[in-house]
Amino acid sequence: MVFLLKHLHITLVVISISFFILRFLGRQMEAGFVQARWIKPAPHLIDTLLLLSGISLAVLYRLSPLQANWLMVKLILILGYIGAGIGAMKAADATHRMLYGLLALCLVGGVVLMAVLKPV
Repeated sequence: MVFLLKHLHITLVVISISFFILRFLGRQMEAGFVQARWIKPAPHLIDTLLLLSGISLAVLYRLSPLQANWLMVKLILILGYIGAGIGAMKAADATHRMLYGLLALCLVGGVVLMAVLKPV
């Protein structure tokens, strides 16, 4: 059970990050697919499943962000990633979109590092 849930979580991470990059690049290039009807709700569905799988893993492993510092750092980085991602998608000009997009990718890189290395 834990094995499958962990692999589901990792798969959802890859899908979520890939979809963000695809949408971000599409927005930068003003590609038409970004306006497709299914594009707007898709990240919410993916990220909700990702969050549920992460919470389930934390419960199964009996992890608390108050006890596992790496998990608290990871959650803070995720909040920053969400904020920067919103900025990247909503910024009016390409320069601000690029800055927010790069910040979002750096933050999500930190999230992945926390998950893999659990350094703190």
